[in-house]
Amino acid sequence: MSAKENSLSKFINSGPVQAVVLALIILNAIILGAETYPGVQSVFGPALEIADRLIIYAFMIEIGIRMIAERGAYFRNGWNIFDFLIVAVSIVAASSGLAALRAFRVLRVLRIITVIPRMRVVVSALLDSIPGIASVGVVLALIVYVFAVIAASLYGPQHPELFGDVFTAMYTLFQVMTLEGWPDIAAQVAETHQRSWAFFLTFVLIATFTMLNLFVAIVVRVVEEDSDQWIDEMQDNQKALSADIAALRQDIADIAARLPERNQ
Repeated sequence: MSAKENSLSKFINSGPVQAVVLALIILNAIILGAETYPGVQSVFGPALEIADRLIIYAFMIEIGIRMIAERGAYFRNGWNIFDFLIVAVSIVAASSGLAALRAFRVLRVLRIITVIPRMRVVVSALLDSIPGIASVGVVLALIVYVFAVIAASLYGPQHPELFGDVFTAMYTLFQVMTLEGWPDIAAQVAETHQRSWAFFLTFVLIATFTMLNLFVAIVVRVVEEDSDQWIDEMQDNQKALSADIAALRQDIADIAARLPERNQ
């Protein structure tokens, strides 16, 4: 990396520049929200559109500087690719006359994830937890299927709108699992099956209080692991920087010690 590229990289990654980018992202989010109010749109519509254009131009300049500074390494960073795609979609959406496409301008708000390191850790942890979540999801689907077959056999003839077939029963049990209106469903079934409470209580305990909490446990564990890794990396970078500073000070001290000898 040349001195010019190095200076550009330091400039674009500096605290003040990143603070300005974060402020523009927040301002852009406010503008996009304000445009949803007809009264605000009718009064400040042209000004909001100009501000929106200026912000997207600022994002384009920022990405351009970053691409010049990092060159080929730019697209080897996943967060840079994320930024590039978000801004590219925003440009297409802003220049399109279709309302559906223009709605995608709100994706620019997601750039806040790449600006704040802690948010990158959270998103990375969510992505890393996908395999574990998928495994729990398969087990949960099997549990719902088993209970749906049981419910269709026991309660289907009397309550076909709830448990008429296995897929209808799975949808009903999904509602029960989310705890949305499940007492009404249980009460309706209890009118014909007095002991149905045992079925619903067992299902809620297994599917909701056990399996859904496994999702949370997996995400929390991965977040903790990624956070520890991020902290370790930051500490390693600080140690390396401290070592470089110490070596630089030693070099300066050696040069300063040699100056009197040369003067003599």
